[in-house]
Order: sequence, then structure tokens, then C-alpha cells
Amino acid sequence: MNGESARSPSPASGASPVPSSPTVAPPEDADLALARSLGLDVDGDALRRARRLLAAQPAIDAHCHPGRFFMRGAQMWDPSVAFFAAEDGAFARALADMRAGGLAAGGFALVSDMRSLTLTPQGGLKAARPLAPDELVEDTRRQQREFDAVRATAGVVQVRDAAQLRAAHASGQVGALLTIEGGDFLEGRLDGLDEARARGVASITLCHYRPNEIGDVQTEAPVHGGLSAFGRELVREMNAAGMVVDLAHASFDTVRDTAAIARAPLVISHSHLQPAEVAHPRLLSPEHARVVAAGGGVVGVWPAGIVQRNLGDYANEILRLVDVVGVEHVGIGTDMDANYLPSFDNYRQLPLVLAILAQRGMADDELVAVMGGNFLRVLQACADASTG
Repeated sequence: MNGESARSPSPASGASPVPSSPTVAPPEDADLALARSLGLDVDGDALRRARRLLAAQPAIDAHCHPGRFFMRGAQMWDPSVAFFAAEDGAFARALADMRAGGLAAGGFALVSDMRSLTLTPQGGLKAARPLAPDELVEDTRRQQREFDAVRATAGVVQVRDAAQLRAAHASGQVGALLTIEGGDFLEGRLDGLDEARARGVASITLCHYRPNEIGDVQTEAPVHGGLSAFGRELVREMNAAGMVVDLAHASFDTVRDTAAIARAPLVISHSHLQPAEVAHPRLLSPEHARVVAAGGGVVGVWPAGIVQRNLGDYANEILRLVDVVGVEHVGIGTDMDANYLPSFDNYRQLPLVLAILAQRGMADDELVAVMGGNFLRVLQACADASTG
């Protein structure tokens, strides 16, 4: 999640226009119309190729907040974060977009430290609000109840592993992988991990914006010098449970320390490479990305408006990361509906992203790897490591 300017259910100023309801025309016709409305030069053959691949293989968004379901029922604690409120009908619209764009599954993310966050005058998120004992625990449970409500929606099914995800895709349902952004709900104890496992949590992002008991975050001064002693315990327990360890928002030292002890591939669910012309703490150096790739992991490319302005820019970031770590270590991680000035702001645009990549030379097997195959491999590898 990134807070500077999250997408609202209605397109904000500068956001890409999208159809308001599904079309009865062939999907490639709607794709071409959408491409024209965005000023993109995407040919029909590339779009037909994208649609064929989306039908045949699961496309996965490693990190998303569809309809901001995690904010339903939340009591606002600070006017600065009021823009995160979930609007009525927002999840239904997000689900329609997923189905229309051919997305098979997403990492539906709770935000464990949400009640600690405020918006800074510079436009970033910071943990600055005092907390009552167990406040983050209880709010995470509220979010889990909201996840239970949205997964009961027709056409959505909770999935916990690669086999269930493939089965959901085959049945035409959207797979919902339950993930938690920030291990803050654990409060420095492993007790809460059993509850998370019982609810089917597939992945935990160790750190978010709040400096926590697990490891250092990218956007704050270090307090642990990397992964803490508790963080090491947590990584080992997550590996034993077959859960995916997500290092988005974690400092380079935290990533390096985690890679040194992990028994399974790691992910950075949503980030991208640091460009030469812009320094931003949420982005990655090539060395940072390579540490995750070296263990067989995947980086989900994030369509953030820090440097990107359109889908062409987003495709450029995917290709740039492929050049650095190899196509087998690149995926998609949109942070959908809670992202900063997103260059890719609606799942109906997913076929366009794949078509642009196809026109820029990606082979079918490479497209399948990036759009979900690599993340499926990590899910399976984490499950295998738990029994090894």
C-alpha cells in the first residue's frame, strides 16, 4: 500500500478512463477501444495473443486491495487518511474489472499497521499515531472479517496454494490469496501466527510503514540493523508453515538478512528499480532485486507514479527488471486501489499491458512467466519447503 494519492473508485484527475460496465462485444474489441482512449498504439493481433494467454494460464497480481475492502467498517482515526475510506459498491466494481481484464487471482492484502498511519505534509504515510494495547491486533481481525465477507461474493474463492489457484482459474472464479501487509499484528510474538494460518493467510509482508519488531523498513531510520532476532524466528516459522515471505517495504539490510536464512524463495510483491534520475526510498537498487532473485524469488513490478505516467512506462519497468534479474524473477504487483498515482489503475488494462510487452518482443512463455507463472512457482516452492 502506498498513500500519497490512492486511487478512488471514480477516476481521479489524470487517471486513465475505463469502461463503467462490462461490454457484450468480443473482449478484443473492448481492449482496442480502451487502447485508443488511452492513446496507445496496440494492434489487434497482440491483443488477441494476450487474451489467449489469459484464458490458458492464470494471471496473478501479487499484491492488491480491491475496492479497499480492508477499510470497510473502519473507524477513522485521523482526517488525513479519510481518502482511504471504502465506498459502497467498490468491491463489486473491482471484481467486475478483474473478470473483464482476465485476472485469475490476487493477493488480497490486509494492512496490519493501518491504525497507526497518518499522512505527512509531504504526502507520504508515516506511523505517527499513539496506539492502545492490542489495537492493531483487533483491527487486523476486523479486516479479516471483511475479507471473509468479500470472499463469500459469487465468483470469488479463497485459495491457499498453487493447485487451488489453478483450479479457481479453470472454474472461472477469481482466486483470493489472503495476505497481510505488515507483521505488526503479531506484536513481537509468534502466538498470532497460528491464528493467521488457521484463517488461510498465504503470505505476510514483514514490514510496512511502521517500524516494528521484525525488521527495518525502507522509509524510516533503521532500528534493528536489518532483520531482528524475532524476525529470524518468524521467517523460520513461516517457511515451516509453507507461507510466502514478502519483503516489500523492507530495507536492503532486512532483505539481505532474510535471504541468508530463508529455506524458500522470497518475494517483493510490489516495487521496481530505482531510476537514475529519481531517488525514492521505496524503490530498489539492482543489488537489492538480485538478492531476491538469487534465491529463486520474484519481484512484482509496481505501477507507481513516482516515475511512471502510463502503461507504456509500466511495460518499460517490467522490461528493465527482466534485463537485471531475468524473466523468471519478474511478476506483477499493482497495489491496486491503494496505490500512488498508478500508471496501471484498472484490471481491464491487463490485456493491454501484455500486448505492449508482446509488441516489444516478449515470447509467449515469457509473458506467461511474468503474468503469473513465476509467482505460482514460488507458491509451490514454499509449500515444498514446508515438508522438506
